[in-house]
Amino acid sequence: MNVLDENIIAPERARLRAWRIHFRSIGEEVGRLGMKDQNNIIPLLHRLKWPTFFTRDHGFYHPTLLHPESTDKH
Repeated sequence: MNVLDENIIAPERARLRAWRIHFRSIGEEVGRLGMKDQNNIIPLLHRLKWPTFFTRDHGFYHPTLLHPESTDKH
């Protein structure tokens, strides 16, 4: 699931829609507007299945923010 931060501007969202790239937006389809990055968005993303988060904010590349590896062996 592609998840766009609320700071992704409308023309970029429109371009993705035109290219038929599916996404959900923070504050519209997922979460709420004004969510704080570390305290709210990271836990939200960890609850979603296979999220890919797009933002203009710095600092979301750090490996400690990734999902914990699953110990389930299916």
